[in-house]
Amino acid sequence: MGNESPGQRAEDLPERELLQIYLQDHLSGATGLLQRLTMMRDHDDDLPVAAEIAQLEQEVREDRQTLVDVIRTLGLRPSPAKLLLARAGEMAGRLKLNGRVRRRSPLTPLLELEVVQAGISGKSGLWRSLAVHAGALGLDAEEFRALEERALRQLDDVVAAHRRLTRGAFG
Repeated sequence: MGNESPGQRAEDLPERELLQIYLQDHLSGATGLLQRLTMMRDHDDDLPVAAEIAQLEQEVREDRQTLVDVIRTLGLRPSPAKLLLARAGEMAGRLKLNGRVRRRSPLTPLLELEVVQAGISGKSGLWRSLAVHAGALGLDAEEFRALEERALRQLDDVVAAHRRLTRGAFG
C-alpha cells in the first residue's frame, strides 16, 4: 500500500494507520461513485430510472459526508492523492468504446448501474465493519447498522433499475 515504507508489511502497521487506509480507500470509492451518479443524473434524465438515480445520488452524497465526519471524528484525515486518483479514475472510466460514435449507447446506463451496484455493495461492507468496531472507536454502532440497511435497500433499488433497463438495452 502507498503508506508503507520499504520492508514494512501491512500487518506490521499500527491499527490506527490501517483504519486510516481503510477509511481513505472507502472515501475514494464514495467520491468516484458520487461522480458517476452525478454524471448519470446529468446525462440520463430521459431514462425510466432517472428519478431513482437522482434519489440515489442524494443519498450517496449524504453517506459520503457521513464518512468524512467519521474520519474527522476519529482524528484521521482524508488523502488528497487518493481522492484525486478516484476522480481521475472515474473520468477515465467514461472513456470506453460503446459501439456508437456520436451518441450514448443504450448499454452505457446499464454498465454504469453495474459499477454503481459494486460501489454500493462495498459501502455496505464499510458500514458493517464500522458497526462491529464502533464501540472500540467510541462511535455509535446503531448508526452504522442503519447505514448498512440503507445501503442494502439502495442495492435492491439499483438491481431493480438494472432489470428495467436490461429489457430495452439490446432491442
